Order: sequence, then structure tokens, then C-alpha cells
Amino acid sequence: MLSIATTEPMALAWTGAIFLLFGEIAALLCLPRLPRVIVASTIAELGYVLMGFGLGGAAGDTGAVMHLIYQGVMRGLVIAAGWWLIRRTGSSNLADLAGSGRRMPIAATLFGFGMFSVMGLSPFKGSFSKFLILYAAIEQGHWAMAVVGTIATIVAAVYYILVIQRVCLEHPTRRIELAPGPKFAMPIAGGLAAITVLISIWPLPIQHLAEHLVGVLDPARVPEFESPWSALVLVPYVGGFVVWGVGLLSIKARDAVAVLLAVVTVAMVVFDPSLDPTTRLFALLFAAISCVMIVYSIDYMARTEWSNRYYFFAFLMTGSLIGVVTTHEFGNFYVFWELMTWTSYFLIVHEQTPKALRAGLIYFLMCAGGAYVMHLGILLVHAQIGSFEFSALAAQVDTIPPLVGLAIAGCFFVGFAVKTGLVPGHAWLPIAHPVAPSSISGPLSGLLTKAGIFGMVKVLYLVIGVGALARFSALGIGLDTVLVVLGCVTLLYGEIRALFEGELKRMLAYSTLAQVGEIAAILGIGTALATDAALLHTTNHAVMKTLLFYAAGAFILRSGHKKIADLAGLGRVMPFTAGCYALASVAIMGLPPFSGFVSKFLMIYAAAAAGRWEIAAVLLIGGVIGVVYYMRVVGTLFFKPYEGELDVHEAPASMLAAIGILAAAIVFGGLVPSFQLDLVARVGDLVSARAGLAPVVLPSLVVTWPLGATVAMVGAIAVWLVGRSSVVWAGRLAVAVLAVAFAAIVLEWGRFDLLSGCFALLIAGVGVLNMTHATAYLAHSHAQGRFYAAFGIMIAGLIGMTAAKDVFSFFAFWELMSSWALWAAIVHEETDDARREGFKYFLFNTVGASFMFLGLAMVVAAAGTFDLAGIGHALTTLPTLAFAPAIVLVFLGLVMKAAMLPVRIDWQMHPALAPTPVSGYISAVLLKSGPWGVLKLFTLFGGAALISRIGGTIGGQPLLMDVIAAIAGVTILYAGAMAVVQNGIKLLLIYSTVCQLGYVLMAVSLGTPLGVAGGLMHFVNHMLLKDTLFLCAGAVMVASHAHMLDELGGLGRRMPWTFGMFLLAGLSLAGVPPLAGFSSKWMIFEAAFQSGHWALGAAAMISSLFTLAAVLKFAHAAFMGTPTAKALAAHEAPLAMLIPMGILTVASVVIGVVPGLLLVPIAAIEAELGLVPIAATLTGPLPGLDGWHPGLLSVLVILVGAAVLPYLRLGRRAGIVHTAVHQCGVGDLLPEASRVGAVNLFESPNAAIRGLLTRKPAGDGKTA
Repeated sequence: MLSIATTEPMALAWTGAIFLLFGEIAALLCLPRLPRVIVASTIAELGYVLMGFGLGGAAGDTGAVMHLIYQGVMRGLVIAAGWWLIRRTGSSNLADLAGSGRRMPIAATLFGFGMFSVMGLSPFKGSFSKFLILYAAIEQGHWAMAVVGTIATIVAAVYYILVIQRVCLEHPTRRIELAPGPKFAMPIAGGLAAITVLISIWPLPIQHLAEHLVGVLDPARVPEFESPWSALVLVPYVGGFVVWGVGLLSIKARDAVAVLLAVVTVAMVVFDPSLDPTTRLFALLFAAISCVMIVYSIDYMARTEWSNRYYFFAFLMTGSLIGVVTTHEFGNFYVFWELMTWTSYFLIVHEQTPKALRAGLIYFLMCAGGAYVMHLGILLVHAQIGSFEFSALAAQVDTIPPLVGLAIAGCFFVGFAVKTGLVPGHAWLPIAHPVAPSSISGPLSGLLTKAGIFGMVKVLYLVIGVGALARFSALGIGLDTVLVVLGCVTLLYGEIRALFEGELKRMLAYSTLAQVGEIAAILGIGTALATDAALLHTTNHAVMKTLLFYAAGAFILRSGHKKIADLAGLGRVMPFTAGCYALASVAIMGLPPFSGFVSKFLMIYAAAAAGRWEIAAVLLIGGVIGVVYYMRVVGTLFFKPYEGELDVHEAPASMLAAIGILAAAIVFGGLVPSFQLDLVARVGDLVSARAGLAPVVLPSLVVTWPLGATVAMVGAIAVWLVGRSSVVWAGRLAVAVLAVAFAAIVLEWGRFDLLSGCFALLIAGVGVLNMTHATAYLAHSHAQGRFYAAFGIMIAGLIGMTAAKDVFSFFAFWELMSSWALWAAIVHEETDDARREGFKYFLFNTVGASFMFLGLAMVVAAAGTFDLAGIGHALTTLPTLAFAPAIVLVFLGLVMKAAMLPVRIDWQMHPALAPTPVSGYISAVLLKSGPWGVLKLFTLFGGAALISRIGGTIGGQPLLMDVIAAIAGVTILYAGAMAVVQNGIKLLLIYSTVCQLGYVLMAVSLGTPLGVAGGLMHFVNHMLLKDTLFLCAGAVMVASHAHMLDELGGLGRRMPWTFGMFLLAGLSLAGVPPLAGFSSKWMIFEAAFQSGHWALGAAAMISSLFTLAAVLKFAHAAFMGTPTAKALAAHEAPLAMLIPMGILTVASVVIGVVPGLLLVPIAAIEAELGLVPIAATLTGPLPGLDGWHPGLLSVLVILVGAAVLPYLRLGRRAGIVHTAVHQCGVGDLLPEASRVGAVNLFESPNAAIRGLLTRKPAGDGKTA
């Protein structure tokens, strides 16, 4: 009998579990017949009752009785309301009942309320009877039974939502004549609904009644699932009902009350002193974004249907979110978690379209399913420690067996991962975001996914603890590893899917997957620093992605288009909205000076500091992919013509206000990140303390702006603003700003080292000249203010880079000068070719910067300091393998910046399509940041002594530097030869630029005093000479409107000053004595031969001939010969062009005569860098063996010229003899046909090579 007594109850319990599962499946199969579904579901729910009585105990018996009471009331409501609907419709088929929400809104609402209440969900919390029964199963060790019950609940959720959607939310598919309804059905339904509300809000009387009926003498044996709600939750939650009620009376009053309630909610969070750091961080985030959501919704929802319902659920969702983060025990945590899912479901399906309902179904089932799994973990916690309190679990977690702990942590992880959107629980996210109102799409991405992140941090890291998670592992694989892997997979999956997405909101949704994947991967590292970084990006992403969705919503609202391609040129008619969208895009790509850069930098650094470089690499790969699709949208908005409706204009005021607030937050977070860093640092300290580690000290992530960079940056913004009303004054202001920036560099000279200070002066000085030239070059162009501003921001980045004292500021300015601002300048012409080439440049720079970023992060992590001056000393104490890969990556990024091989530099030859002043500046100045960085970081990283440890030395020179020199040497030959065969006006000069950069990089990499001096001298010479050539080319293009050399000819007569300056600069660059280029090239030749690099020296000399050939080709084709029609229409360049060209020419001539003007400062720079300085005087010869004396050589040339000049004047008086061209008897040749064009000079050998390779043997080609 004892055996029977102990087994029969369990048999009853298992019978109930099986009854429940198969009953729910049967109910699902009964669709679409509503009565059958309700009957089968009601019978299935009796399985819970059988489980409860079979399990017994206080929880089981009490739960069974409560379930009978609750189900009786709530199912009575469903039956009464459903009876009314069926009788009036005349059918019980869901196909006929579809659309009842519109035909019979009150009855359908009562029906839906009853169905959700049966599930345990409603605005009034719902019942927890079934959870008592599941708790009894877990408490007694019957985990399998609890799992069966959970699976049955998930199955039930499927048909519940399907029925609710069809009856309450779908639009009617056909017209139905309504019959009279049962007389007493609606009063009964109303009364039962009221009872449902009461027993849901106050469940304790029902619980005590059940305890009394089953004879529970000690109520403490029944777990308390809920505790009173705090005011932070009640104010927005109850306020939602108030807003709904006011909306029934007045729309305007409702909007005002809604905004007031949202602001009050934020204020309550701000001034609540009881919040712990984690709670405060997320509560502030959720309340603030929700407040912005309400402001945005005022105009966005103004003309939409069901707007009252929208505000009701929006505030309930806000209250639920705040409840999730402010509660301190798992009972309320689960209640709020379910309410968060339920309320957001109604916001997703708000428009009630088929797509929205399908998305809502998937969203609800996935998130509710994850929550049910999480609930098992919550019940396991109570069964183990006897409490739902977070603090109790934290105190007793070490007493939990590893297998049980793994089950608990795993259940929580599933719930959090699905809500976060991690693969494979991600399917809801890209479906729900596009169909939801845009006012909700933003919070879906910015807030709901972050609830999952909160759960991981709060429950897994702070309550359970990193140490306990390590103990709760299977096969040596912990949840941290799973989180890292899923994060990386989600990141790459999201980026790749976004890359190929053509619909804007879906693209943003997939991007959200990528971003939460980043956060999860970094969070999985498990260190306090990684937690800080992940949380900082959590807050930043919430703001950035909400802005992107809100701007997208404005585009769709005004234009009616959702496809990216259909939004072409919309930035022209919605400049503020599109500008904020572009700002958020740049920020979310991790570019300065915005908040996304700060958090992205900290994440990469945290990964490097933990030794997880592979995670950092995955993040950077994802970032490169993100650049493609984000800039595609920005380019479409601003750099394509607008062909849409004429009446499209900016978004309404409340939407613009919300977008502007978010944009300001992004800028503020980038310039002053200390507020956010302080919030997240406190959470990191808690993680450290929970793991028993010392708190981590966050590095300073505030960019230090020198005065010159500040002037250039602020001035660029002012120029853009002025340019909206007057392009003439915008150009003048742009020139003046850079002149002031030049003066500011002089004033702050003490903050620069000599190398960087001189470079900064050149940056600003040449910037003044090129900006002056641009005012004439773009005199008849469009969007001049935008171009001047972008140009100025790029220069601000260059100036800031030279003054940087720490790695964070250095890389911030590096990215500022070579990313979005430069892209905007390059694509200024807005042609397809310009957009293509600008994109290539942006992508190429991003790849190079990614190598450098990873390398710098690894260097800083190894050295333990961000101070550039202190890194070298710190690295000397470390083993070579600790820093060698990092330094190689840094130098790889620098070499790529200089456009060296093996990168296909012909693929990168995009600045040709940019306005010529910026093309010249890129070639003359910006690309010099590569060689400058090599020299500066070479010395800062410890010089030859440290670098030689990477691969050893060859002839006393570090192997790494020899490799760089060899790459430069090959580039010199390749680019020089390619320049000779070009026909494009600017393409020839750009290849020549890469060739000359090779000279600079090769010389600097030699590391000898003479090599460094020659490299630095050529650094300046090329800057002056190549800029002169580009500005002359720009003057030619403006005068002739030509882009190819073959379109020109005979311009020398029309533009003599331009011709003279071009020829002088070109010959100097080729190294013709006694011009300036000769001095620097001679020193490079000699340095290469002296250091034993004979092949490099020979390559440099050969390529000088290539340069001479290219210059003469250009000069002959453009300025000599028979004038073409375009040449005849040309005229000399205006003064705004001639003056900059003249200043550059005079400077290069003076340097050619007196090279000591450069060599003396260069010697001082070498001494400051710790190198042996060259012997240089102001008027002395060139350094080296038996150095040339350019001054004397110049005097000799002048004397010879003076002697020859009288003879030349005699010939000039004799006149020029014109003879006819010998045409070999052909009399119908046009003059143009007899002209030797550029294509005929130094033709590419491609055709000849192909001919040799494909030539057939003599005869018939057959072999014997």
C-alpha cells in the first residue's frame, strides 16, 4: 500500500502532464473552428490541475485550486464573448470571424482580454497559478514534468495568438450581415471581465482561499511570486491608463499629458537615490529613449488610426522596461519581462497589416518561448535557495551543484539571448522592425534588445557572478564562450544581410543584429573592462539606432518610399533629417568625433587587453562591411539628384525635435564621454568586486583638441552655415579660418615636437593655398559650402593628429582626417564615377585604419599606457612576441596610407574624380601622414633597438624597415612607369604621387641620417611641387573643361603663367638640377647606395627618368603643339588660382637655391628624434660625400643663362618660321590628325605583349 500511495499521485501528475501536452496540440489542430479550440484548450488546462493535485504539497495543491478558479472565471469570459461574436457573425469559423475587432470592437476586446488572461497576460498582470504547479514539479525534482508543462504552454501560445489576431486584429475580408447577439452574453462577459481584473490585480485573496481549501497551514510554504511595484513603475504604467482616458476626450490634451508623463518619468529616475549603478544606467536609458519616443510620436501618430491605443501600450511598455531593471527579485522580474513582451507585441502589430500580424506572431512566440524557458530557471533558483531575491542567489550561489547551476544559467541565457536577438534566436528582429511604426522600430532596436543585455549583466554577471559561471560549464565550455561565439556569428550574419538589403528599415534591423552581436561578443569576454565597453556601446547604440529609425520613418512618411534606391536626393529637400541620419551613420560606423567612436574604441581595446585579438578582428571586419551599406544610403540621400514629388518637405516639428535631441546626444557623447563612462565604470567595478578582482581604471577617452584643430573644426561648421546663404562669403571664411589655424599652431608651438610642428604648419599653410584655389575652381559649382566645410574638417583632423600625445587622440584624428569628411569632398561632383571612386577610397582607408586600430590596441594593451611617449620604454621590458604582431599591423596601416604596393594602387586611384584642389591636397599633404607616421612611431616605439627585435636585422638595419623600404622601392618603379602611360590629366599626376611617396617612405625606412634627411626634404619638396602641378592642372581643367590630355594642345600660348609654373615644378620633381627636387633625390640616391641598398638606389634613379618622361608628356600634350578647339577657348587662370600656384613655385625655387632652409630644421628634427643629425648649414653644400652645392650650381646656371640669352634674343628677332606638315601626298588630313597626342607618347606596352603571347607560327599554324 505504501508503494501505491507514493506512486499513484505521481501517476496522476504525469497523466496530467501528458493530458496537458496532447490537449494543447489537439487544440492547435482544431483550428479554424473556434468552439473546438476553446473546448480542447479548456480540457487541456485540466492537465495542470491534475499535475498540481498529483504533485501535492503546498505549492501543487494551492496552484491546482487557484488554476481552477482563475480558469473558470477567465474562460467564462472567453466563452461569453466568443458566444456573442459567433452568434452575431453566424459562423464559428475563424475565416468568418476575422475582422470582428472592427465590426464588434467591444465584444472583440473582451474576447481578446479573456484569451490573454487565460495565458496569464493582461495589463493587470495575469495569474500565476500554473507557475505554482511547475514550481511544485521542480521543487520535488521532476524537472522533466516542468519541461513538458513549459512546452505545452508554448504550443498553447501559438493558437492563442492566431485566434486573437484573426478575431481581434485582422481586417475584415468580406462583408457580413450581423445577426442579433445573445441577450445576456455581453453583461456576463462584462462582469467576468471585471472579476478578472480584480483577481489579477489582487491575487492574494484567491491564493489564501486556495490554501484554506487544501489545508495549507503554513502559507510560507507557498512561494511569493510578486511584491509591490515601485513608484518608478507605477507612474508610467498607471499613467498609460490616464493618457488613454484623456485621449477619449481630447487629442491635444492627450499629447500634452503624454509628454508631461514621459518627462516626469525621466525626472523620477534621475532623482531616485536608491538605484544601484546597473539599474541607474539602464533605467536612465529606457526612460530617456521612451521620452524621446513620445515626443516623436506626437506628429508621427497624429493622423493614424488607433493612436490612443498606441500611447496606452507605449507607456505600459515603458513601465515594464523600468520594472525589469529596477526590481530586486525574480518574481517581479518575470512579470515585468512578460509584460514587456506583451505590450511591445501590440505596438509591433499596431498597423494590423498581414505583415505586421505575422511579424507580431513570430516576435511574441519567440520572446514568450524564451521567457517560459527563463521561468524554469527562476523556479529552479527558488527550489534551490528558497527565495526569489537577487541578493539571496548571490549569497548562496556557491551552494548550488554545478549541473543545477548550469541549468539555471542556461535557462536565463536562452531568455536573454532571444530578447537580444542573438543567432539562432534572431528571426523576430528583422521581421518586426520594418513593419512596426517607425516610432516603435527605434525603441525595439534601442531598448528591447538592450533588456536582454541588461539581463546578462545583472543576472549572469552580478547575481550569479563570473566565477560561478565558470563553475557552471559543460565539457569545459562555459556560457562566456557561447556568448562570444554567438555574438560573433550574429555580428557577421547581421552585417552580411544588411549589405544586401534594399529596404531601409530592414537594413537597419539587420544592422541591429550586427551591433548587438558586437556587444554580446565583448560582454562574453567577462572582464570588467569588457563589461564597461559593452555597456558604453549599449547606451550609444540605443541612441544612434533610434535616431536612424526615426529619420527613416520621416523619409517614409514624407516620400512614401521604403526602398533605399527610391530615396535618391531626399537630403536636398529634407536636409535636417538627412543630415542627422548621416551623422548617426558616421557615428554607428565608429568614426569620430561622435559617441560611437568612443565605445567602438573601448570595445576593441578591451578585447586586446584580454588577449582576445580574434574578437577585435571580427568586430573590425564587421565594421568594414558596415561602411559599405551605411555610406550607400548617405550617398543616395545627398549625392544623387532628387526626382521625387515637389511637395515633399521636412518632417513635422515634434519628429524633428526628437531627431535633433538624439543627434545632440551623439555629438555630446563623442566630445564629452565622461558622463557615460562614469555610469558604466561603476557597473564594471561591481563586476570586478563580484569576481574578487581589483576595479579597473578606464583610460581617458576624451580627445585632446589643439587650438589649431579646434579653429579648423569650428570654422568648418561656421563655413557650412554661412554657405547656406552666401557661397562667396563661405569661401572667404574658409580661407580665413585656415589662416587663423596656421597662426594658432604658431601660438601653441610648445605642444608640438619639431617634426610634428613643422608638418602641422605645412598642413595649414598648404590648406590656405588650396582653399584659395578652390574658391575660384568651384566658382560655378554647387554645394560649395559643404565642400569647404568637408575640406576644413579633414584639415582639422590632420592638425590634431600631429599634436596628439596619446593613442586615443592620435587615432581619433587619424580617422577624422581620412574618413567621412574626405569622402564628402571626393564625391562632391555627385557623378556616378565620383561616388564609385569616393566609396573605394573610403573603403580602402577603412581597411587600412582597421589594421592600424587593431595594432594600436594591442600595443597599448601590451605597454599598459596610452601615452605615446611612454610606449617605447614599456615595450622594451616585454618579450618580442608580446608586441611584434601589433607593431607589424600598425606599420601595415601606415604603408597602406601611403598607397604602397602590394595593394593595387591603380584600384585606389580615385582622387582623380575629386575637385582638383582636394586631389592636390590628398596627394601633396594627406598621404604624407603615412611616411610621417612611420618615422614618428618608429622612434616612439623604441627605434632600431626595439624594431630590430622583430625579425632581426640585415646589415644593422631592422628587417621590418628593410621590408618597408623594399615595398617602397617596387612601388617607385611600378607607379613611375604607370604614370608615363596615363592619358588622364589627374590620373598621371596621381600615379606620380604614389611614385614620389615611395621615395619618401623608402628613404625614411633606410633609417640612416642621410636617408631620413633626404626623405624629409623630399617630403616637403614633393608637397610643394605636386601641389603646384595639381593646381596648374586644375586651372587647365577649369579653362578648357577637359579631363584627358588628348583633348588639349597649344595651351602654352593661352596660359603662359600656368605653363611656366607647371614646367618648373615638373622638372624639379623629376630631379633636374639645380631645382629643389634634385637636392632631395640626390640625397636619397646617395643614402640608398651608402647603406648597401644598390637595387633600391637604382630603382629610384630609373624612376626619375619615368617622372621626367611623364612631365614632358603632360607638357607637350597640354601646352605645346597645335591648339585644339578647347585650348583656343581657354584663357589664363584667375588670380585666386595664380597666387597659390605662384607662392608654391617661389617657395620651391628658393629651396632649390638654398636647401639649407630645409636641411637645418631637418637636422634639428633628427637630433630630437634621437638620430644622428646630418651636417647642415643654411648656405652650405648638401650633406653626404662631396655633396653638391645647389647655391653655387644655381649661380652657374644663371651665368650660363645670361650668356646664352643674347643669342636667343637674336633668334627671336629673326621671327618664327612656319612650315607646312609633310603629308606624304595626302591632302585631306585635318590639322588635328597630324598632332602628336598624349596617347602617342610612351604608349602602354599591353598590346605589344598580348601580340607576342598570342602570335601564331609562320605558315598555316599546323605542326609537323
